[in-house]
Amino acid sequence: MKNYSLFCLFVTVIFSSCQEKKNSVELPKNTIQKEVIQLTNKDVNSEGVFLFTSKEEQLISWTEHGENKKETSLKLAFLNPITNAFEQPIIITPAKGLQLHAESMAKVGITKKGVLYAVFRVKSKNSKSMYGGTVYYTTSTNKGGTWSEKQQLVADTTGTSQSYFDIAQLANGTLGISWLDNRKLHKDRQGQTLYFAKTDPTNTFQNKTALEGSVCQCCRTDIEVGNNGTIQIAFRNLIAPTESGFPSILADKSTEVRDMYSTSSIDNGATFSKASSIYADNWQVNGCPHTGPSLATNTNESGAVWFTDTETNSGIFFKTNTSSNKKLISKTGSHPQMVAANSNYYIVYEEYYEVNKKGYTKIVMQEWNASSMLKTTEISVKKTNNDHAVIKAINSSQLVISWINTDIKNAVIQYVIYDL
Repeated sequence: MKNYSLFCLFVTVIFSSCQEKKNSVELPKNTIQKEVIQLTNKDVNSEGVFLFTSKEEQLISWTEHGENKKETSLKLAFLNPITNAFEQPIIITPAKGLQLHAESMAKVGITKKGVLYAVFRVKSKNSKSMYGGTVYYTTSTNKGGTWSEKQQLVADTTGTSQSYFDIAQLANGTLGISWLDNRKLHKDRQGQTLYFAKTDPTNTFQNKTALEGSVCQCCRTDIEVGNNGTIQIAFRNLIAPTESGFPSILADKSTEVRDMYSTSSIDNGATFSKASSIYADNWQVNGCPHTGPSLATNTNESGAVWFTDTETNSGIFFKTNTSSNKKLISKTGSHPQMVAANSNYYIVYEEYYEVNKKGYTKIVMQEWNASSMLKTTEISVKKTNNDHAVIKAINSSQLVISWINTDIKNAVIQYVIYDL
């Protein structure tokens, strides 16, 4: 397991190196509409930014590394609806010592009744993997004034590692959570198991259900709840050559395929459909891509955005469920995230570029309708280095976009309010 984890890291580095050598897609650029705001202190390292929005509240959360680099803390801040700025941060004390991970970051959400849930990961003492971790959560019923004692998401002692979770407010106002778990649903298959659970009146996650049993071990999952209440969960599936569903057209019969799939529920998570392919990229890779999908739902259809790196189709792609074709977003972009607003889709990602032989990484946003790109906007400050952007809709006329800036010794969280 340790050798496999090291190989995952090696593959990730190779992917990044290869992307830097490709040419960017030439698209029309617009200038940013609002000032970039720095949220965190430059004296501490801040990463793992996450946005959560509902009809009741909009909030941001992130993980900080203290000055001694040995102590981590989880913080959140509410968006002030009058000033359109995030308020003073709140420290979530039960999360002290959490793991810091850019793809499997801690997340804070809120129910319709106002109960805050902070979900985070702590290094597992029982896992055989050096990267193993246990997911915990803590709750607050007074907007972060006090917090409950942390408790494990999974009580089963055979479950020694959980990761790559996502949370969303469901149609009935409770929270749903998806995650990857090392407990095998199918003993003879590779990968991890995709699970789902939702909160109950006792402020705990209940009805934990295994959904899929062969999921890529190191790509984030994504929950999207549509206007009609349908829950969609997207993930990167893993299909080994010996498993049913492996594409017969592939000449290589020894390397697994890792493509995007989704499953849905029309009864608030009581049951889920059999997972189906979002798009058959047939990406064969014996390693960890470290980048998951993102979903968004409009009035007439839903969309997905993801990264793939096949020999003939490499980059970020977008597709709706009403079309059989995927659209290229960027050949050099990575870590895409998406939101739907006003019948369009807004996709953010990071993209490498060079000026006078010096490299930078910018945050870019593209606006799409169901079939074509409408506009591209460079969000971050020019000639800076940025990564892992997230995006949410504040209301029908504004978006909030946040990301990690790494120009100075310590990474900082930046954000912008974008007017539609």
